[in-house]
Amino acid sequence: MNTKQSSGIVRDLAIGAAIGYSASRAMDHATGWYFERQSEESRRREEEVALGGTLVLAGRWLAGTLGRDVTDEEAERLGWVIHRVLGVVYGTAAAALARAGVSPMRAGIATGATAFVLVDEGFMSAFVTPPPWAYLVESHVRGLVGHLAYGGAVGAMLAVARRLGAVRA
Repeated sequence: MNTKQSSGIVRDLAIGAAIGYSASRAMDHATGWYFERQSEESRRREEEVALGGTLVLAGRWLAGTLGRDVTDEEAERLGWVIHRVLGVVYGTAAAALARAGVSPMRAGIATGATAFVLVDEGFMSAFVTPPPWAYLVESHVRGLVGHLAYGGAVGAMLAVARRLGAVRA
């Protein structure tokens, strides 16, 4: 691989990272929209089983793995960092898929759906949050809506970037 090819790969992955960050913000809007429409019973149940919410639990988990004790506010900030970093990682993965020949929209949707299954429903429920069956279905639907919005946003932005020549076709 020559220097020009290397710099092209790095550029494409960096664009994917920026797209992933932006898409994580779009995901927040989608999940916020859905949360406002969730039943009171579902929201109450979430607060019962995941005191403080997923971001606080994720922040506490990370701090605990580092041997640190944090306040709820610090845990929530750490949770937001985890959320944004994962968005960047997923965007980079989608850009790598698109660079390998997968259509941008398929790459985005596949990455968002995979993140939902492996990270939210898999890793998070195994190590960070209560198990999936502790939540009402509406909570899982909100996660799915958010990840599909994320994937759609990534796919759309990658498609535009490719059309503009910013990423390799």
